[in-house]
Amino acid sequence: MRRSLPVFLAVVVGLAIWHVGLTWRLLEQDRNLAAQRSRERLEQIADLALAQLTGMLATWELSLREMEALPPTAAVKAKIPPHGALILLGSPSVIGTYPEQPLLFVPDPPAAVPVSDAFETAENLEFRERSYGQALQGLQLLAERPATRAEALLRIGRLERKLNHTEAALAAYERMSGETAASPEGVPYALLAAGARCDFLAGQNGGVKAVERLRAELIEGRWPLRRETFEYYWSEVNRLRHLTEDPPKDSMEFSTLVSQLHQQWQQTRAPGSSGREARPDGSLLIWHSTTSRLMALFAPAGWLAASLKLPANAGDIQWRLAAPGIESSGRPGAGQYAQRSLAEAQLAGKIVFYSISGVPRSGLSRVLWLAAVMLMLVLVLAGAYAMHRGVNRELRVGQLQSDFVSAVSHEFRSPLTTLRSITELLSSGRIAEESRRRQSYTFLERETGRLQRLVEDLLDFGRMESGRKQYRMEPHDVYGLLRAAVTEFREESLPDGFEVELYLDAPTATVKADEEALRRAIRNLLENAVKYSLECRTVWVEGRANRGEVELSVRDRGMGIERREQREIFQKFVRGRAAKRAGIKGTGIGLSMVRQIVEANGGQIRLQSEEGAGSTFTIVLPRAGFALAGVAGMPA
Repeated sequence: MRRSLPVFLAVVVGLAIWHVGLTWRLLEQDRNLAAQRSRERLEQIADLALAQLTGMLATWELSLREMEALPPTAAVKAKIPPHGALILLGSPSVIGTYPEQPLLFVPDPPAAVPVSDAFETAENLEFRERSYGQALQGLQLLAERPATRAEALLRIGRLERKLNHTEAALAAYERMSGETAASPEGVPYALLAAGARCDFLAGQNGGVKAVERLRAELIEGRWPLRRETFEYYWSEVNRLRHLTEDPPKDSMEFSTLVSQLHQQWQQTRAPGSSGREARPDGSLLIWHSTTSRLMALFAPAGWLAASLKLPANAGDIQWRLAAPGIESSGRPGAGQYAQRSLAEAQLAGKIVFYSISGVPRSGLSRVLWLAAVMLMLVLVLAGAYAMHRGVNRELRVGQLQSDFVSAVSHEFRSPLTTLRSITELLSSGRIAEESRRRQSYTFLERETGRLQRLVEDLLDFGRMESGRKQYRMEPHDVYGLLRAAVTEFREESLPDGFEVELYLDAPTATVKADEEALRRAIRNLLENAVKYSLECRTVWVEGRANRGEVELSVRDRGMGIERREQREIFQKFVRGRAAKRAGIKGTGIGLSMVRQIVEANGGQIRLQSEEGAGSTFTIVLPRAGFALAGVAGMPA
């Protein structure tokens, strides 16, 4: 029995292994059979789609051959692609599109008309004899003749501008805007009038409107222009608008395509010439030409997806074009795919069809399952970490806001209590001496100003945070502003026993800044320097200027700021640990306001501090007429 047990176990294990192997082979056979059927279906769908594409393109080309005029007939419309396609019909001198599409420039604009000899007398009077009045009289007569009217009006407008006759010049250009002829340089007289009107009105009332009108007319393709003429006037519009705007991309590309196609046709003029082209942007171009006519069909990107109809059982089949210069819209990957050459459809490249369902593989499924488990674990851990960090951040923000509310409440409560006590004493007549009453009034005024500044700081901080704060950037003598801020601080807020020493390296230094905001930033730095100087009763204020920037420094020898806190001290509601331990009250928004004010004025705020040795805050501002050299980082 003991000897037979191993044999029995071996047989059982062998049968189990044989059963697993047989099951695996059956599964593989079923998988291979399913893959073969999927492959056959994919090949059939590829053949059907290619036949559909070939017939569809042949129908579109046939519709071009049948077209004789625009708009096309109902029969032709029924054959062309309905999804934004454009039809082009051209002759050696005329280009038409359906639906109507503006051309920014045309391949063959109307021929220019040479200047008549009738203008010779007017030219002599204008340029040689400087007799503008007589020249105008002669040009007025020529302006009544249809053959010379446009050129005469152009010259009349020029003479009226020389004579500073504004209304007369504008009237001449207005009459000229209705002309259809072209100047000897090939520029339509109406465009010359519009350009002259814009240049004449630049910087005056109506100038902006005239420029915008010219821009709109250029985009609408109002005049048949050469490309260089369009580009010149577009650059003039940008110059007058103080912009560098490009023409509409779609209109520019379409106009360029029309010009290239027309030029190619004019060079060959081969009877019965035709072609098809899948363009790099995914659009399609089909053309057919005779010796006298050019017919083309332009289908925008997406034409194949909108026109190709796969069978109803092809819901899991996708395809992509692999034509030269065209980016693929998908990739078959490692699954089944079938490709067909587009030569039968008279296009370069090929079209690839592939199944997104694929064929299941056990090894791949196991790897994907393990990967999914690992990914889920990573996502859970990442989510837990993100939640932990978010909760800590919310708690920290809540604590900062709570500290801020408590600090602001204390800042308001102390002066309000004092003000109320003094007011009650005054109102009850308990202060009889005149000197004490005047002293009380002075104290009331100072405390009221302190409350007002606190309220204004809070309101301005709210406006800065929401981006609604408006700054008046004007040139100022920053050293004079600094002296005024220090003097005001000495008179109104400097506690007894403190001194503020001011050192400037020059009499003046000019910056472009908001005076009120910059004075507030300096005052905040002075208040902080005094507040955190528990032992040393002197604060130093220095001004240094070089060629490109001005540095305003406020230095104290107070408690200083810990190195790890120096990067966070400019954030809102943040106050140093040393200040909290010392029981020094504050709102935590002062340095945040300073940073926002300085950055809004184009400057930087720097900090140098050592715990127990004091701090130096330096405002760096660009001098008027100079750019701030480099970007100075705040030391860690």
